[in-house]
Amino acid sequence: MPELPEVETVVRILKSQIVGQSIRDVTLLWTKTIENYEFFIHEVIDQRINSITRRGKYIMINLDRGSILVHLRMEGKFYIKNENEPIFKHTHVILHLDLCKLEFNDTRKFGRMLYTEDPMDYLNQKLGLEPFDNKLDVNYLKSKSRNRKIALKTFLLDQSVIAGIGNIYSDEICFMMKKHPNCSIQKLTKKDWTNCIHSTQVILSLAIEAGGSSVRSYTSSLGVTGLFQLNIHVYGRSNKPCHICETPLIKTVIGQRSSVYCPNCQKR
Repeated sequence: MPELPEVETVVRILKSQIVGQSIRDVTLLWTKTIENYEFFIHEVIDQRINSITRRGKYIMINLDRGSILVHLRMEGKFYIKNENEPIFKHTHVILHLDLCKLEFNDTRKFGRMLYTEDPMDYLNQKLGLEPFDNKLDVNYLKSKSRNRKIALKTFLLDQSVIAGIGNIYSDEICFMMKKHPNCSIQKLTKKDWTNCIHSTQVILSLAIEAGGSSVRSYTSSLGVTGLFQLNIHVYGRSNKPCHICETPLIKTVIGQRSSVYCPNCQKR
């Protein structure tokens, strides 16, 4: 599933190519992709795209009035094409713009779109702070962890705490912290929480700079393939030697999610 860096990459490319254009028509080929699709079509046609931003893993296509919110889920992708180009297989929604068409393509049909007049109110009810928010500090994390007996990795994956982290980057953050992904958050010290914030911001900054990661099936589908997988230390590397100490990495399951860690560098 695309995480914050991959979504940010898509946002930056879309922003450079379709901002300023208006939505002239909508073709819907799979109705379940859009929540309340009749309302969606009625509201977005003839609106101008003023900006494109991101909140967590959501893409926000901001119009004159309200926004289109997009969650790519497992394999959602965008393609910018000329109107006369054929529609790709697995394309479910097409926004016909002034100068091009924007196809939303999703092999597994898990991706979702919706229109809302108040996008931040909708998203803030679901999501915690952004990783680079100045309010993300030790006190915030300690308040979110209070009375919760869960693993560090599970905590990092909780979108109501920090928005945008998924399986790939949670493994990498735990490795940089030198903490076992299954360690209890109740055991973390103030220094550990400070390190958590620093590691999160460093890992995500590097991933954004690299255009995200193209592990599994993800690419931006807009001419950019993420390269962060060249810098991955643990995710997807079970049984391979640790880059630091050469100890074979171990794969386990935490909260129904696969996790890879170094038993030497990340002791519990």
